[in-house]
Amino acid sequence: MKRVILKKLCSVISKVRSWIGKLMEKKKKIFNKMINRETISYGIVGVGISALNVVLFQWLIIIGVNYKTANFWTLIIVKLLAYICNKKFVFCSKTANFLELLKEIGRFVVARGATMAIDYLGLIFMVEVLHIDKLISKCFITIGVIIINYFIGKKHVFKSVNNR
Repeated sequence: MKRVILKKLCSVISKVRSWIGKLMEKKKKIFNKMINRETISYGIVGVGISALNVVLFQWLIIIGVNYKTANFWTLIIVKLLAYICNKKFVFCSKTANFLELLKEIGRFVVARGATMAIDYLGLIFMVEVLHIDKLISKCFITIGVIIINYFIGKKHVFKSVNNR
């Protein structure tokens, strides 16, 4: 009787070890997929552009520009810089010809125009409706927009010739 129980226990332990091994392999694959050159580059570029976004916004506020106007011009500047940095350093996007480049720019403008609207209107909502400080609101909105922009950029904007 003890041998039967011991055999079953060993069998269960073996299955659990196998299951844990498979789970660890899946975890490693997911981690390697999430943490790679592209996501690290996006993080570095994203932090830099986001810092510029917040600093430029705050500077314009300090010199007396209305926060809505400051936010609008800040967004225009950082979106242009974001296109260049994401194309060159993050997604390493290559286009076959000028028409492909124009299509890529068009996709970027549409995608970032949508997140720019989220950024712009979200800031107004947080400041005027929720009565949250402008700088805190700007920082909060910026974090959400960074995450959305990464997935939109990866899936819809920067489609390298090699990936088509």
